[in-house]
Amino acid sequence: MSEIKSVAVVGASGALGPHVLKALLDANFQVTVLTRSKKEGAYDANVKIIEVDFTSVESLTAALKGIDAVVSTVAAQASQVQTVIIDAAIAAGVKRFIPSDPMFKIKQYLQEKADAGQLTWTVLVCGAFLEFLFGGPLLLDFVNHKATLYDEGDNRLSSTSLPNIGKAIAGILKNFEDTKNRIVRTSEVILTQNKLVRIAEGIRPDIKWETTKVQASAVLKEGLGEISAGDFSMPVILKVLAGTALGGDSYGSAYDETDNELLGVKELSEEELKILVAQTLG
Repeated sequence: MSEIKSVAVVGASGALGPHVLKALLDANFQVTVLTRSKKEGAYDANVKIIEVDFTSVESLTAALKGIDAVVSTVAAQASQVQTVIIDAAIAAGVKRFIPSDPMFKIKQYLQEKADAGQLTWTVLVCGAFLEFLFGGPLLLDFVNHKATLYDEGDNRLSSTSLPNIGKAIAGILKNFEDTKNRIVRTSEVILTQNKLVRIAEGIRPDIKWETTKVQASAVLKEGLGEISAGDFSMPVILKVLAGTALGGDSYGSAYDETDNELLGVKELSEEELKILVAQTLG
């Protein structure tokens, strides 16, 4: 039986947050949302809402009393706030912390706390959000039938849908010991740009695709240079994400070995992928 009964979610109003909340409620966890300001009717009636000051360990500690696990879904730009939340989680006696955007510093910080026996952690690596890949032009521009191929277009990338990421997080908390102090991976589908172009051409042979090529390493270098210069804007972050995610197997962007079965994530079939492409093409 899971040692986790009560879960606090940070960043619940973002793109991923609602899916995490639904999955946790479906799994019968007691869910609390930590927020800067309450909004009436924003969450399910079964969700407890607590206003906190995210810069204050004292405020967060008070809110986390009696909470077994914390799930952070904050955006990349705000990920550094997690160290304050981690300190508060330890002070409140939280058992498990699941960070978002697990940068090396955050993971290292969690490991130091785990080594000291202060809490446990799990990092979920899920690839790119499936909805993000099909809702924008990163992989393919489905609207204008254009493809900017990174390298030769055959670099592999794992992807998982938002509902399945939520399910995976619930799966982590239901499998407390098996997910303790380690990275777990989920991958609903492994994609390449060329594979998607071939599927699209098979569905709509009347459409002529316009393709160009860029070097993933050049895009990554440009993005890292801009970050070093102090530019943390979303376009710059997307360059870094694209340069690594679409940079080939050297970056480990495709997960051939996963924890899908443990976490209850079902892989996308070829037919389901074709349906998704067809719906995106319109």
